[in-house]
Amino acid sequence: MTKNLIYLFLAGIVLLISPLALSAQQVDSILLGRDVYNWLAEPGPAGNLMRIYQSDSIGHAMQSKLLSDMTQGSKLNGFRVRIFFDNKQSARAESERIASEFSSVSPGITVYRIYENPYFKVTVGDFRTKSEATRFMNSIKGIYPQAFITRDQINYPLQ
Repeated sequence: MTKNLIYLFLAGIVLLISPLALSAQQVDSILLGRDVYNWLAEPGPAGNLMRIYQSDSIGHAMQSKLLSDMTQGSKLNGFRVRIFFDNKQSARAESERIASEFSSVSPGITVYRIYENPYFKVTVGDFRTKSEATRFMNSIKGIYPQAFITRDQINYPLQ
């Protein structure tokens, strides 16, 4: 009986949250292409199951919202790795060189080169979690020992 009450409570929470997610400013990109209700219904570590039924309209509305946010250039909170940060006289040329060098070595990672008075900055990647950014930063620490993680508004990762 207690197990059924827990399932009923969880199902109620999911049903309450679904409309809120659709009205939110942004929807997390991890949901793209996934049916949350099927994902929740997968067996847990103890083999327990939860069945949740949703109408097709909710699933379609969620996917439409995600695709709309992605195509309209919406941003979400995330992390990037700063590989260059300087304000010397040669900083502009050096930032261009580092951005170009990084682009040729890592073509799949987006490079952002900006100037915020008085600093030239080169930041790379669009990471949803700090652990993803840390893993990437550790992989490039040999080439860019001064690299560090920054919080930023990131583009929707396509992975």
